[in-house]
Amino acid sequence: MWGSIIIAVALIIIAVKAPAGLRCLRLLVVFLYRFFPLLLKLLRLGKRNHSVACALRLAFEDLGPAYIKFGQMIASSPTTFSPETIEEFSKCLDRTRTIPIAQIHHIIKQELHKTSDDIFSSIDETPLASASIAQVHGVVLKDGTQAVIKVQRPGIQKVIHEDLKLLTIISTIATKVSTEMKRANLMSMIDVFRSSVADEMNFHLEADNIEQFNAFLEKESLTSLGVAPKVYRQYCTTKLLTMQRFYGVRIDDAQGVKAIFDNPIDLIRNCSEIFWSCVFLGGFFHGDIHAGNIMVLNNGTLGYLDFGIFGRFEDNDRIALADWISGMIASDATQMTHALQSMNAIPTIDDNTELIEDIARIFLPLREFTFDRLDLVEQFFPDLRDFSQKYNAQLPPNFILICKQITYFGRYVQIHAPDYNENLDPVMQLAFMKIFGKFGEWKLERTAKPSE
Repeated sequence: MWGSIIIAVALIIIAVKAPAGLRCLRLLVVFLYRFFPLLLKLLRLGKRNHSVACALRLAFEDLGPAYIKFGQMIASSPTTFSPETIEEFSKCLDRTRTIPIAQIHHIIKQELHKTSDDIFSSIDETPLASASIAQVHGVVLKDGTQAVIKVQRPGIQKVIHEDLKLLTIISTIATKVSTEMKRANLMSMIDVFRSSVADEMNFHLEADNIEQFNAFLEKESLTSLGVAPKVYRQYCTTKLLTMQRFYGVRIDDAQGVKAIFDNPIDLIRNCSEIFWSCVFLGGFFHGDIHAGNIMVLNNGTLGYLDFGIFGRFEDNDRIALADWISGMIASDATQMTHALQSMNAIPTIDDNTELIEDIARIFLPLREFTFDRLDLVEQFFPDLRDFSQKYNAQLPPNFILICKQITYFGRYVQIHAPDYNENLDPVMQLAFMKIFGKFGEWKLERTAKPSE
């Protein structure tokens, strides 16, 4: 635990030298407060169950948006960190104060050069949601349309920019004192985090993602299964996003869903068909389908929210992923191995025998997964982490992001139909045949283009 003392001393030096003095001083106070129990533990005076991960997680929650989101990123990196660290950072929750309604009105006027009264018939004073980057209020447009407006927190870009500088310093220190943090390549994670947060804070990009998602569902005749809100572009800026208001229940509301769906398995099928259609036919996917971001609308359609995180695949990676999935369906670990190697996720070696055996052992049991076998999913991510370390695997971020979405999907299965197995469902097998048939046509067209 002497590493914790080194961190504390280093933070004192940072507080003196760093340009962001006040924020750095706050950082110092918070870390001293949260890491002090570790010193007591070292001296056998404190709780034995207090860990470095626990101290970091509590400090991140105290420090605000950038740190909380980075903590959530750690929680979503099961191939990088130990199960204990993942479990601890999964507790990272948004702890943000609401923006006063007067300030909301001021931001709207500043962004749109009109007052709220000029644009809306009314605006709800109580927010529908208040997260780390933005706050959402219900509004009524002048024509009577029910809508919502997402308002970015004032000054959040500057705050996150400064916090990213400090996170870089913290990560540098952490990699010096912790073998796990060094192996995790925190600096690379911060670069990815910096890019993703920048995208989340540009609401024009989110509006583009929403409209791309809706256009795809329209093209593939999937709008009866799901939809995203209509965007009102005239009331949008990089810091404001005005959208159609949805009415319904959260996807994890078991009783609410039962009141809308006679057979909840149909809900699971719809969710899965939309997701895999987007991945294979669109080359993109909603990157954060937790329960707060999917509603079951009153008409039975899935309503998707919050498109700040939007995964995209290069064509070659999309083809490799399709090969990997089809290999998994066919129980062909050799094909799955070649697919991962074509992604440059694992090294190409002369003898694949042991590698193929490991891939079969880790991935193929998921074909039989149902939620009366929770041991399978509980063992999956620790095994995947060990696999990554053994073969120095660099799994593409979007591959890991898809795994994260599958775990969300699994929770909905657990809530609504715990004995359901998609791999054994003839309805979904037909849906997958349709998706892969269209994917095959796209692949042939793409292959033919260079010779034309």
